[in-house]
Amino acid sequence: MKKLFYFFITLLPLLTSCELETSDNGDFDGFWHLVSVDTLANAQHQDLSQKRIFWAVQLHLIQLRGADRKDEGGDGREYYEQFKLEQNQLTLFNPHEKNREAGDPIVTEEHLDEIRHYGINALTEHFDVLLLNKDEMILKSSTLQLQFRKQ
Repeated sequence: MKKLFYFFITLLPLLTSCELETSDNGDFDGFWHLVSVDTLANAQHQDLSQKRIFWAVQLHLIQLRGADRKDEGGDGREYYEQFKLEQNQLTLFNPHEKNREAGDPIVTEEHLDEIRHYGINALTEHFDVLLLNKDEMILKSSTLQLQFRKQ
């Protein structure tokens, strides 16, 4: 019995010193395909279901990829954004280009067009979450409504 006690006393610091970072994003986590964009000002609808435009969500980052795929005439760049999801509000901020060699440069106002393909029109973008479940997500900003399907 004494040996078992010492075993647990020795093991306890090892178990408590490790921190596993877990996500509490619920249904928001995952790989989302942007299937349509509606422009609110003129009710214009754009079907993107045949395009490969994705938001990949994990922990506190969104990876934006596919809109500039080389095989579709783009330059193959990808982007990352931080986000905050609270109740029915999603805020995206701090966009960076995925370019390790250049230190993952931040996207500035003059390069904002680079992330517009993903439905993001501001360096800090706010969305109302109109629908979010395990299969579908609809987000509404001040100018656009985005519809996604989970892959």
